Amino acid sequence: MKIRPSLRLYFFVSMMLLSSLMAIGFSFLSVNYFTDGLDKGLNGVMHALSQSAEVKNGQPKEMIGFKIASRWEDVPNEIKKRFIKPTERGILQKSQEKTAFFSMPKDLYFVVYFENPAGEARYVSRIMLEENRLPKKGKPEKPIQRLLWIALTGITAIALFTFFLFMVMKKIAKPVESLRGWAKSLNQTNLQQAPPDFTYNELNTLATLVRSSLLSAHDSLEREQRFLSYASHELRTPISVIRSNVELLNRLSEKAPLSDKQQLTLQRIERAGLTMSDLTETLLWLSRNDDQQGSPGPVNLAEKITTLGNELDYLLNSKQVDVLINTDNQSATINTEATACHIVLTNLIRNAYQHTQQGQVRITQQGSRVIIVNSSAQTDTSHVTNSANKPTNIGYGLGLELSEKIIKRHGWVYEVNDMPGRYEVVVDFS
Repeated sequence: MKIRPSLRLYFFVSMMLLSSLMAIGFSFLSVNYFTDGLDKGLNGVMHALSQSAEVKNGQPKEMIGFKIASRWEDVPNEIKKRFIKPTERGILQKSQEKTAFFSMPKDLYFVVYFENPAGEARYVSRIMLEENRLPKKGKPEKPIQRLLWIALTGITAIALFTFFLFMVMKKIAKPVESLRGWAKSLNQTNLQQAPPDFTYNELNTLATLVRSSLLSAHDSLEREQRFLSYASHELRTPISVIRSNVELLNRLSEKAPLSDKQQLTLQRIERAGLTMSDLTETLLWLSRNDDQQGSPGPVNLAEKITTLGNELDYLLNSKQVDVLINTDNQSATINTEATACHIVLTNLIRNAYQHTQQGQVRITQQGSRVIIVNSSAQTDTSHVTNSANKPTNIGYGLGLELSEKIIKRHGWVYEVNDMPGRYEVVVDFS
C-alpha cells in the first residue's frame, strides 16, 4: 500500500531539522567567535607589552606571564620547537594540545612578532600549561561532564522549540482540518450557504474558490439535465406521430399491398421509431435525480429477456442470425430497479441484434447474472468492426454508452470481453 506524504509531518520534520542545524551551526559559530575574541585580546596585550618593555639581546624579560625577547634565539625552547620564526608583524601564532575534539586544550603556546617605536624587533610569547591553570581547591571538571552539560542544554532547547512548534502547528492545522471537513460535507443543500470563517484569510479565500467551482459545476450539471429532460419530452411527440403513422400505413397496406421496396422502407422507419423511443426513455430516466428513482422491486429476468428478444426480433429480418436464449426459471426473479433493468437489457440486446449480420446471438441468464454473446460469421467487414456487438452506428453507440452510465449509477457488475468476431457483455443486477 502506498503511503501518502503528510504535509503536517513534512513541515514538522523540516522545521526540526532546520532548527537543529541552526542550533549546531550557531553553537560552532559562537565558539569560533569566542576563541577569536580571546586571541585578539591576547594579541592586544602582547602588542602593548612589546611597545613598553626595554629588552636587550641575550636578556629577555618576563612580564605578567609573557616572555619578551629582542632576538629569536632568546625565545623559550618550547616556543622554538613548535613555531617557525615569525616574519610578519602582528600575526598571532597559536599551538594547542588536546586529548579529544570536544575537550578543553591541555597546553597552549602563543608567539607574535612586533616592532617597537624605535624599529627594534620584539618577540612576545606565552606558555599556558594545564597544571598552571588548575584551581587550587576542588577537582577539575572532566571533559565528559562538560559534554553532558552541553548536550543537556541542547536537548532542552530543542524540546522547548518542539513544544512551541507543536503549539503553532496545532493552531494552524485546526482551521485546515475544519476546511477539509467542510469541503467533504458539501452537498446541494449547504452549497448555497456562505462558507464559515476559517480564521486565516488564505483559507477563507480557498473555501470561496472551492464553493464557486462546485457551484459552477452544479449549475452546468443542472443545465445539462434540464436540456436532456426538455429534449426528451419534445422528442416524444414527433416519435409518437411517426409510430402512429407507421401503424396506420401497415393497416392500409392490408387493403392495398405495398411493393417490396415500399415495405422495406416502412420497416426501416418502424425500427428507427422504436429505437428513438427507447433512447428517449433512457435520456428521460438519466435526467432525473437519484432521489427520484424508483425503489427496488421483484423483476423476472427470464420473462423480461424472452419478451425483449421477441420484441426486438424485427432487427434480424433478412439476416442469417441464430438466437439462443437460455434462462434459469427457478432463479429468475430478483429484487432490483425495474426501469433501469429494462433499459439496460433493451439496449444490450438491441446492440447484439443490430450489429450481427451473420452468425449467432446467445443470451444466458443465471440468477441475477446475464451474459450476451454475439459471434459474427460474416467475412465482409466493410460495414462492421471486428467485434460483433461493438457499436458501429452513432445512434446505437449512444444507447450502449447510456446503458453503461445506468449500470455505473446502480453499482452493478459490468464486464466486456472484446475479441475478433466475438463480443461478450456480462451484467450482474445484484
